[in-house]
Amino acid sequence: MDSSDDDIRSPDESFNDQLIEDTRNDFEKDIDEAIYLSMNEMNQERDKIKQYEEKLKKDYTDEINRRKNIFKDFLFNLSKISKFDNEVREIYEIIDPIIDLYCAQYITICELDAESYDKIFDTLKKIRNIQVVLDTLKTIILKEI
Repeated sequence: MDSSDDDIRSPDESFNDQLIEDTRNDFEKDIDEAIYLSMNEMNQERDKIKQYEEKLKKDYTDEINRRKNIFKDFLFNLSKISKFDNEVREIYEIIDPIIDLYCAQYITICELDAESYDKIFDTLKKIRNIQVVLDTLKTIILKEI
């Protein structure tokens, strides 16, 4: 016999013990079950709302990025030209904040008086631009009636 076998003790006896006896009546059990089901339903509803809010946030940021991408190169080029041309600088100073507000989704349209509207689009026609940008600008900047 090996001496290491003497160091191992025998396992304890297993036993089952119920700590607390369920003394609730059927009404209390039904109440507890109703509370449990209600909490589960509330948690599921909260998860649905959270998913909906996350989808809204994602859609919002995607739309901001889409709008910014439309005007990014246009505004950069217009900014460069405005450093040398006063007429373009005036146009840039008018439409830059309008485009910023549109990209941030604060506005969808902006109405300008007929003179400003004509001046903006007559000047922009002289500059080589992407037609998509001009078409989008015409849906944002409207002539006041």
